[in-house]
Amino acid sequence: MKNSQKIPATIVTGFLGSGKTTLLRHILQNANGRRIAVIVNEFGELGIDGDILRACGIGCEDESSEAGEQGGKLYELANGCLCCTVQEEFYPVMRELIERRGEIDHILIETSGLALPKPLVQAFNWPEIKNACTVDAVITVVDVPATAAGQFAANPAAVDAQRKQDPNLDHESPLHELFEDQLISADLV
Repeated sequence: MKNSQKIPATIVTGFLGSGKTTLLRHILQNANGRRIAVIVNEFGELGIDGDILRACGIGCEDESSEAGEQGGKLYELANGCLCCTVQEEFYPVMRELIERRGEIDHILIETSGLALPKPLVQAFNWPEIKNACTVDAVITVVDVPATAAGQFAANPAAVDAQRKQDPNLDHESPLHELFEDQLISADLV
């Protein structure tokens, strides 16, 4: 990849339990040699999604390979909702990825279930990021059985509990409005 080409980035959003990590795992297992950087937005001290992605044996281990190449790297942002901490959490990781852009074919970003996609998309307009990366799609993963039953998630109480655990969350939108925002921001549902 030439440094003049922009790295495409795909943002995957959706509520807790909708299947975001399952989708990322599928994409990574079927990457066919493409070098994909992964950013996972976690809540709390337990990096469950990161552990799942590391365990799938697709190169997200933190160690480098035996040949001296830099191995795949999974970036976990565990200090709350990514849209609320975009400058403090997201920007430094993107700067690191931009420095490695010759080694990266694509960036996958899994937001927490409570993230508003628009602030993250807008961060790609910051000059340093805009010159090196572009958002190719926002994918909103939806729990179809829950939606068919008239809910935004299979367990709305768990989603609300997740919200209450995040001291950095600076948007208090009702959960149904957050769900609508995720759908409106999507290029693909």
